[in-house]
Amino acid sequence: MRLHRYIFGQLLLAGAMAVAVFVFVLVFFKMIKVVGGPLANGQISGEMFFYLIGITIPVMLPYALPLGLLTAILLVLGRLSAQNEIVAMKAAGLSLWRITAPVFALALLGVVLSGVINVYYAPIADTAFRTTLQGAVKTDPLSFFAPRTFVKDFPGYIIFTERREGNELREIHVWELDDKWRAQRQLQGERALLDFDEGTTEIVLTVFDANVQLMDPDTPANLADMPILEFERSEFRLSLADILGDKKQTKLSIKAIDELMELRQAAINSDAEDAFEKRIELQTAIQKKFSFSFAVLSLSLVAIPLGIKASRTETYANFALALLLAISYFVVFIFCSWLEKHPTMRPDLLIWVPNFAYQALGGYLFWRASRR
Repeated sequence: MRLHRYIFGQLLLAGAMAVAVFVFVLVFFKMIKVVGGPLANGQISGEMFFYLIGITIPVMLPYALPLGLLTAILLVLGRLSAQNEIVAMKAAGLSLWRITAPVFALALLGVVLSGVINVYYAPIADTAFRTTLQGAVKTDPLSFFAPRTFVKDFPGYIIFTERREGNELREIHVWELDDKWRAQRQLQGERALLDFDEGTTEIVLTVFDANVQLMDPDTPANLADMPILEFERSEFRLSLADILGDKKQTKLSIKAIDELMELRQAAINSDAEDAFEKRIELQTAIQKKFSFSFAVLSLSLVAIPLGIKASRTETYANFALALLLAISYFVVFIFCSWLEKHPTMRPDLLIWVPNFAYQALGGYLFWRASRR
């Protein structure tokens, strides 16, 4: 039907542009957060940087598709409604279901695409991303320690060195910080050696002939009354977890679906005391991959009646309301994800609550709109 092709084409064009914008924003912030430091330190080449961007773009699609399609629906249906074209279609005998059929078709395509990415591509891409970045960091961990530069990449420490010679640092200063980023100890050493622990992805900084002075966090400049301790050897283990994005709570999310299913079956067959907790945690990780794929359909159902209801004076208000609903969806989804540490609350089932709630709301609003 020509009308369906027209609406589908308009939605596809507007949706593609909106998704591109959201993907750009999401990829930009991830690159700045995760890759910005290694790129600035020269650990990552331009070719590797663009490779990391290339494998990250598809991973961001499941996050960008719901927002992009929601924006497209509001723009396209809002314009059709404001120009009374929706009224003309209804006058020609078309039901709201037939008018919005292209919207549902595009939303279902988005669900399938998101599902394939979440279940199959994302674990592979995340593993490739972390492996590539970790390999670049391990190749030259010394590049973090530029001479006469205050290094602040490692939580809890500020490091300064006058010069470096191979894997040796000369005239090194280390400030240990509390949780409020206030200096509580200052270390000075003539020489330090660097090594990399592949098992823990930590840089091992060993300082020789060091003087350590305790500091008062409230008055760091008053050092006169503070004791000075001497050490022949002092070791610091500087974690790369934040730089590599290798946090424990994300490990299940980067596992392939087959591996998660095997771990779940092992937890079911296990007689360990924490078998139930492990099973629920694994089931939550599995359900999360599928549940989030339906965000496209859930938000589209809400956007359709809002777009149809829009007039020239209501477009921006409905757009703001839809974005608020989208943000609320993600907030509820994240909250349900956090409950994975409380297995008795069955987070593996609660993870579907945002979809059920928004599809029920969207279905009700759609029913009301179809009766007008």
